[in-house]
Amino acid sequence: MRFGLTMLFVFLACLSIRADDSVLTVPEADDPTIAMVADRVVATVEDGYRVFLVLARDQGRLDDNLDVERMAFEELREHLVALCLISARWNYDPGQCLRRDVVAYMSASYLGIRPGLLTGLFGMTRRYAHREMQFRQYIAPGSPRSFVTGSELLSVATRISICVEPHQNVTLDDDEIH
Repeated sequence: MRFGLTMLFVFLACLSIRADDSVLTVPEADDPTIAMVADRVVATVEDGYRVFLVLARDQGRLDDNLDVERMAFEELREHLVALCLISARWNYDPGQCLRRDVVAYMSASYLGIRPGLLTGLFGMTRRYAHREMQFRQYIAPGSPRSFVTGSELLSVATRISICVEPHQNVTLDDDEIH
Protein backbone atom coordinates (compact mmCIF):
# COMPACT_ATOMS: atom_id res chain seq x y z
CA MET A 1 0.00 0.00 0.00
CA ARG A 2 2.78 2.43 0.94
CA PHE A 3 4.69 1.63 -2.21
CA GLY A 4 1.61 2.31 -4.32
CA LEU A 5 1.04 5.68 -2.65
CA THR A 6 4.68 6.60 -3.04
CA MET A 7 4.66 5.71 -6.72
CA LEU A 8 1.45 7.70 -7.22
CA PHE A 9 3.05 10.72 -5.57
CA VAL A 10 6.18 10.39 -7.75
CA PHE A 11 4.03 10.03 -10.86
CA LEU A 12 2.02 13.15 -10.01
CA ALA A 13 5.21 15.08 -9.30
CA CYS A 14 6.60 14.04 -12.68
CA LEU A 15 3.42 15.22 -14.39
CA SER A 16 3.80 18.65 -12.83
CA ILE A 17 7.20 19.10 -14.53
CA ARG A 18 6.79 20.46 -18.02
CA ALA A 19 9.29 20.22 -20.83
CA ASP A 20 9.44 24.00 -21.16
CA ASP A 21 10.35 24.54 -17.49
CA SER A 22 13.68 26.28 -17.33
CA VAL A 23 16.39 24.58 -15.32
CA LEU A 24 18.99 26.77 -13.73
CA THR A 25 22.49 25.36 -14.02
CA VAL A 26 25.54 26.30 -12.05
CA PRO A 27 28.07 27.81 -14.43
CA GLU A 28 31.36 25.99 -14.76
CA ALA A 29 34.31 28.01 -13.56
CA ASP A 30 38.01 27.52 -13.03
CA ASP A 31 37.80 28.83 -9.48
CA PRO A 32 34.96 27.21 -7.53
CA THR A 33 33.44 29.43 -4.92
CA ILE A 34 31.80 28.39 -1.69
CA ALA A 35 28.37 28.81 -3.29
CA MET A 36 29.32 26.42 -6.07
CA VAL A 37 30.67 23.89 -3.57
CA ALA A 38 27.37 23.96 -1.67
CA ASP A 39 25.47 22.88 -4.79
CA ARG A 40 27.68 19.89 -5.57
CA VAL A 41 26.10 16.47 -5.26
CA VAL A 42 29.56 15.05 -4.54
CA ALA A 43 32.41 17.31 -3.46
CA THR A 44 35.83 16.83 -5.03
CA VAL A 45 39.19 16.61 -3.30
CA GLU A 46 40.01 20.05 -4.68
CA ASP A 47 36.81 21.43 -3.10
CA GLY A 48 37.80 19.97 0.26
CA TYR A 49 41.33 21.32 0.08
CA ARG A 50 40.09 24.75 -0.96
CA VAL A 51 37.44 24.95 1.79
CA PHE A 52 39.94 24.03 4.51
CA LEU A 53 42.50 26.49 3.19
CA VAL A 54 39.90 29.28 3.07
CA LEU A 55 39.00 28.39 6.67
CA ALA A 56 42.66 28.56 7.69
CA ARG A 57 43.14 31.90 5.94
CA ASP A 58 40.01 33.42 7.44
CA GLN A 59 41.03 32.34 10.93
CA GLY A 60 44.49 33.84 10.66
CA ARG A 61 46.57 30.70 10.13
CA LEU A 62 47.67 32.00 6.72
CA ASP A 63 48.38 35.38 5.15
CA ASP A 64 45.16 37.38 4.64
CA ASN A 65 46.24 38.34 1.12
CA LEU A 66 46.57 34.74 -0.02
CA ASP A 67 44.25 34.22 -3.01
CA VAL A 68 43.02 30.72 -2.17
CA GLU A 69 40.11 30.92 -4.61
CA ARG A 70 42.44 31.13 -7.62
CA MET A 71 45.20 28.76 -6.46
CA ALA A 72 46.18 25.73 -8.48
CA PHE A 73 45.60 22.33 -6.90
CA GLU A 74 49.30 21.72 -6.22
CA GLU A 75 49.58 25.03 -4.37
CA LEU A 76 46.56 24.11 -2.25
CA ARG A 77 48.16 20.78 -1.47
CA GLU A 78 51.51 22.34 -0.53
CA HIS A 79 49.88 24.78 1.89
CA LEU A 80 47.81 22.04 3.54
CA VAL A 81 50.88 19.83 3.95
CA ALA A 82 52.73 22.80 5.50
CA LEU A 83 49.83 23.30 7.92
CA CYS A 84 49.90 19.54 8.69
CA LEU A 85 46.25 19.19 7.68
CA ILE A 86 46.94 16.45 5.15
CA SER A 87 49.63 13.81 4.80
CA ALA A 88 52.43 14.49 2.35
CA ARG A 89 51.99 10.89 1.13
CA TRP A 90 48.47 11.51 -0.16
CA ASN A 91 48.28 11.58 -3.94
CA TYR A 92 44.63 12.31 -4.63
CA ASP A 93 43.60 13.81 -7.97
CA PRO A 94 41.81 17.17 -7.90
CA GLY A 95 38.63 15.80 -9.53
CA GLN A 96 38.46 12.70 -7.37
CA CYS A 97 35.36 12.37 -5.17
CA LEU A 98 35.97 13.45 -1.59
CA ARG A 99 35.49 10.73 1.01
CA ARG A 100 34.28 11.15 4.57
CA ASP A 101 37.47 9.75 6.13
CA VAL A 102 39.57 12.34 4.29
CA VAL A 103 37.34 15.17 5.57
CA ALA A 104 37.54 13.67 9.06
CA TYR A 105 41.35 13.54 8.92
CA MET A 106 41.59 17.18 7.80
CA SER A 107 39.07 18.19 10.48
CA ALA A 108 40.85 16.36 13.29
CA SER A 109 44.18 17.79 12.16
CA TYR A 110 42.75 21.31 11.98
CA LEU A 111 41.32 21.03 15.49
CA GLY A 112 44.54 19.54 16.84
CA ILE A 113 42.87 16.38 18.10
CA ARG A 114 45.50 14.07 19.47
CA PRO A 115 45.18 10.36 18.83
CA GLY A 116 44.96 7.74 21.56
CA LEU A 117 47.91 5.84 22.98
CA LEU A 118 48.20 3.20 20.24
CA THR A 119 47.59 5.56 17.35
CA GLY A 120 49.93 8.04 19.04
CA LEU A 121 52.74 5.61 18.41
CA PHE A 122 51.89 5.00 14.77
CA GLY A 123 50.29 8.33 13.88
CA MET A 124 46.71 9.32 13.22
CA THR A 125 44.87 7.41 10.54
CA ARG A 126 41.88 8.43 8.48
CA ARG A 127 39.89 5.61 10.09
CA TYR A 128 40.64 6.82 13.63
CA ALA A 129 39.91 10.41 12.66
CA HIS A 130 36.56 9.39 11.17
CA ARG A 131 35.50 7.60 14.36
CA GLU A 132 36.67 10.45 16.55
CA MET A 133 34.94 13.13 14.49
CA GLN A 134 31.71 11.12 14.52
CA PHE A 135 31.97 10.73 18.29
CA ARG A 136 32.47 14.49 18.67
CA GLN A 137 29.52 15.05 16.28
CA TYR A 138 31.41 17.06 13.68
CA ILE A 139 30.59 14.49 11.01
CA ALA A 140 27.23 12.76 10.64
CA PRO A 141 27.16 8.97 11.04
CA GLY A 142 28.04 7.01 7.92
CA SER A 143 30.63 4.87 6.23
CA PRO A 144 34.16 6.30 6.12
CA ARG A 145 34.50 5.42 2.44
CA SER A 146 31.27 7.11 1.35
CA PHE A 147 31.41 10.39 -0.53
CA VAL A 148 30.72 13.83 0.90
CA THR A 149 28.26 16.29 -0.61
CA GLY A 150 29.21 19.91 -0.99
CA SER A 151 26.74 21.02 1.67
CA GLU A 152 28.02 18.36 4.08
CA LEU A 153 31.59 19.59 3.54
CA LEU A 154 30.54 23.16 4.31
CA SER A 155 28.57 21.97 7.34
CA VAL A 156 31.67 20.31 8.79
CA ALA A 157 33.74 23.43 8.06
CA THR A 158 31.13 25.58 9.80
CA ARG A 159 31.16 23.37 12.90
CA ILE A 160 34.96 23.58 12.99
CA SER A 161 34.86 27.35 12.57
CA ILE A 162 32.40 27.73 15.44
CA CYS A 163 34.52 25.45 17.65
CA VAL A 164 37.72 27.39 16.96
CA GLU A 165 36.15 30.85 17.19
CA PRO A 166 32.93 30.43 19.16
CA HIS A 167 31.99 34.12 19.29
CA GLN A 168 33.30 35.32 15.92
CA ASN A 169 32.84 39.02 16.65
CA VAL A 170 29.17 38.62 17.47
CA THR A 171 27.82 41.56 19.43
CA LEU A 172 24.56 41.29 21.31
CA ASP A 173 22.27 44.08 22.39
CA ASP A 174 21.10 44.26 25.99
CA ASP A 175 17.67 42.91 25.08
CA GLU A 176 19.28 39.91 23.32
CA ILE A 177 21.37 39.01 26.37
CA HIS A 178 18.47 38.76 28.82
